[in-house]
Order: sequence, then structure tokens, then C-alpha cells
Amino acid sequence: MKPKKPTIQPYGHVAVDSGQLLIIDPCYMEDFIKLYSYDDICSYEGNIPFPKGHDGMGCKLGGFGGDGMFNVDSVTFYNKYSPPYSKFILNLYE
Repeated sequence: MKPKKPTIQPYGHVAVDSGQLLIIDPCYMEDFIKLYSYDDICSYEGNIPFPKGHDGMGCKLGGFGGDGMFNVDSVTFYNKYSPPYSKFILNLYE
């Protein structure tokens, strides 16, 4: 049996008023807020480190053209040997 092609569906939106976005696992939010101010976050581009110095506590996206409402889409993949799984696309070009 041939696997299904991936499907793309709207997932949600994200509002941007500062020309930047922060991606973070919610389980790190409390510690993150204690460690980083808004000004600290603005000084990063890309990875934001954990307290011990290794990358990955968060990721700041900037420089994508400014403010607005941006769509987030879900791409669901169907594999012959695993259950369906999704990846997400943040559309910064609309």
C-alpha cells in the first residue's frame, strides 16, 4: 500500500508587534522569565542558552520583516511504519 501524501492544514496564528518571535517549551518559561529580560531577548538572534551555557532554552526569530498576524500551519506526514506525525510551519511571508 502506498503511503498518503502529507497534508497541510491551518493550525493557528501568532501576532507580532516587536518584529520578533520567541519559541520556547512552556516547561522552561518560569526559569526563562527569571533569567532574561525583554532587553536580553532582543540582543539574541537564534539560540538562547540554558543557565549552564548550552543552547536550546529558546530560539528568537527576528529580522523577518516586521509586525503583523502570521499563520502557523500543520504538516501531517503518513509513514508506512509509524503513526501520523506533524511538523509546523510558521509562514512569515504573508
